[in-house]
Amino acid sequence: MAAAGEKQAAKTSQDEEEAVTQVYATLGVALVVVVIGVPLWWKTTEVYRATLPYGDIGQLKDTQVIYNVGVEFVLPLQTQPQDLLDWREQVDQHLDTGSAYSPISPHYDIKVRTTNKDERTVVNQNGSMEELDARLTSLKPSAVGSCTVYLLAKDSSLEATAYIGRHRTAFVKSSGDVSRDVRISAHLVRSYFVNDERLKTTFTSATGAQHDKENIAKEQMRAFKTNMGYEVTFSLLNPDPSVLDVQWDMEAATASYLNPFLDRLADVAEFKVFSQVLYYVDLTVRPARDERRASYYLTPDQLPHTINPVEAKLGSHVSTYPSVHFLVYIPERGHSPLYIHNEQGKESETNAFFSPRWGGMKIVNVDSPPKNASLPQTVTLDLLPVMETFLSHLRLLLGVAQLPPDPWIVVEPADNTAITDWEYDHLLRVRTVENVATATATLATLSQLLGEIGNIVINDDIARQVYLAVDAIRKAQRLLAAGDISAAFQASKEAILSSEKAFFDPSLLELLYFPEDQKFAIYIPLFLPMSVPVLMSLFQAYRWYKKQQQKQPAKEEKGEMKESEIEETEQQDDDSSAEEKKSPKGKKQSRKER
Repeated sequence: MAAAGEKQAAKTSQDEEEAVTQVYATLGVALVVVVIGVPLWWKTTEVYRATLPYGDIGQLKDTQVIYNVGVEFVLPLQTQPQDLLDWREQVDQHLDTGSAYSPISPHYDIKVRTTNKDERTVVNQNGSMEELDARLTSLKPSAVGSCTVYLLAKDSSLEATAYIGRHRTAFVKSSGDVSRDVRISAHLVRSYFVNDERLKTTFTSATGAQHDKENIAKEQMRAFKTNMGYEVTFSLLNPDPSVLDVQWDMEAATASYLNPFLDRLADVAEFKVFSQVLYYVDLTVRPARDERRASYYLTPDQLPHTINPVEAKLGSHVSTYPSVHFLVYIPERGHSPLYIHNEQGKESETNAFFSPRWGGMKIVNVDSPPKNASLPQTVTLDLLPVMETFLSHLRLLLGVAQLPPDPWIVVEPADNTAITDWEYDHLLRVRTVENVATATATLATLSQLLGEIGNIVINDDIARQVYLAVDAIRKAQRLLAAGDISAAFQASKEAILSSEKAFFDPSLLELLYFPEDQKFAIYIPLFLPMSVPVLMSLFQAYRWYKKQQQKQPAKEEKGEMKESEIEETEQQDDDSSAEEKKSPKGKKQSRKER
């Protein structure tokens, strides 16, 4: 019986050792999988995402754009000191933007003074307003982005209420009423030199905020968005070269009329000019006949249909720049002369029409050859009216401001450069504001996209472009606030270029990487067969641990019982020995018995 018990105890002990070994092996495998396998798999399969300045991009969206404008009001020498104070106070009130918050706001750096000796000498000289503007500008040129308003005496030669020259100078004829003179002067600054309403509309449109649809349709939709360059193509359309051999010297016309304008805008964008002659190209629309004048005409509804069939034949150059097309159409003999009628049914003064963000077309009527003339008849075009029309179209396409005429204000037209100094300043300011708003909106969209989709790789080049864009936007905002619009425009170009490079990077495509559902479809067949045995073994180890926990109280009870039995036995022995010591007779008797 004792031997069988020992064998059973030995077997039980061996089983327990094997169970413990199996548990430790299971825990070791699980530990390797969790501590080494899972981190290794996670690290080798994670998508690389460079750190981006999400906080800085969020701050850019909430930053108010402030542009500084230097304005100087020059009054006659005989102006009383009190009138000077009144001028300053009322000018501040008229040019104050108010307390209402706006995402873009002007800050006018105002100076009010009287004329100095040299200026009085120039003003007192006899001459036209154009000469006065040129002399005062040469005497004291205004900085880029600033303007000067001169208040002339009542007896000056200025017939209109106000005059705006080609430079950065305006003149207001004094009326003797300070409030009226201040109101007119402030109107010239805000509506002509600065045009803050257009700047606000441009900014809100570029950021995607709510805006006036009518203003956007007029100001924004007809002009190209900011680009690094443009391709300007002049095309001569001759539908019947067998009758007319039309010649044009576009190279000389470009050098005389177009290049001064493009050279003036060299810092704004790069321009490439091309010209071509297309034969047997018809408009594909049938013009109506005017029997009274023995001519033909196109209605406004027909004009859009004249561009679509011609555009496919214009060709294109391999370039990332947008194309600007200007067409000169020579009507065929069966539809000559051909005119364009406006909405009122009258002939257009220029016999041309403008297409927003595309270009324009001008119809040039030439005399048909006599019946007995040899064909084809050679005709040389006069390109002066053609280039004047196309220059006005190009101004609109590039965003040069076109203000409504005012009978009380005389605006001196530009010289051969086709743009005045104050128009150039306004163009720079508009383009800078548009670039800053567009770059900010692009970065905000990019950060939102990358935050929502975690599978897109963000490489170091994208992060570098984003950081460059953020720095360029901040630099442009600082320069705008300082009034340096030339440097601010260059910084805004860098901002929009870097932001678009980052946004349109080819690596930012979710389809190049596995979406979440495809990841599960690939990894489940791989990890499920391996994870099931590991999980089952962990479950068995857990059950063994629970059993051990249940056995532990029973063992403790048995141990306590054995300890109590031993204590009782020892107590009995102690009691018996004590009794023997107390009875000596018993000891003697026991000896005798022995």
